[in-house]
Amino acid sequence: MFKKKEIEVTVKLYSGLHKDAHIDNYNPDVGYIVRIPKGARVRYVAKKLGLPEMYSLAYFCNGQRIGVFKKLHEGDELSCFRPSGGG
Repeated sequence: MFKKKEIEVTVKLYSGLHKDAHIDNYNPDVGYIVRIPKGARVRYVAKKLGLPEMYSLAYFCNGQRIGVFKKLHEGDELSCFRPSGGG
């Protein structure tokens, strides 16, 4: 039986990160579909998109906070933010 070698994940970029990734006409409600090798991690996606300061960003997968070494799976939704603070 044939095994899939690539998977698709939806990436949602916030805090202006779509500009750093050079994605034109970006719609954060829809996100951006990325094809990656099966077993790839968050850091692979961040590098592929050219996100700056990859290790200082906040990542969420399907609504849960994750790190850059989390493996992604078919259909996952990865959200990327610049951390912010205030009071």
